[in-house]
Amino acid sequence: MEAGNTGQERRRHKRKRVKIMFLIKLGKLFNARGMLKDINKDSMCLICQQLFKASTTAQPKDYIGKSLQLMIPSERITIDGVILWVNLKKGEGAIRIKSTSDDNRWQEIYEKA
Repeated sequence: MEAGNTGQERRRHKRKRVKIMFLIKLGKLFNARGMLKDINKDSMCLICQQLFKASTTAQPKDYIGKSLQLMIPSERITIDGVILWVNLKKGEGAIRIKSTSDDNRWQEIYEKA
């Protein structure tokens, strides 16, 4: 990268750094909690060591495309999404938002971040 070049953001919407605790549900049996790292209007990066952990059997491709439900109790909102990518060493992943329980509330959360 050239000196002074900050690079170009690939996302359609600006991402905003946050620290918001969430609860996550993947399928009928797996529940965990974690922290949102950043959000934008249609996706989010999350830290969840319980879900995204290094394993001898699980590979990143095993997560990608899976549906999940994320609840943010402090904001009284539920988000349905699809896993876009994972980093098992860092315990991080990103989801694309398919729907929310309250689109206006999600817009407020994004704008105040």
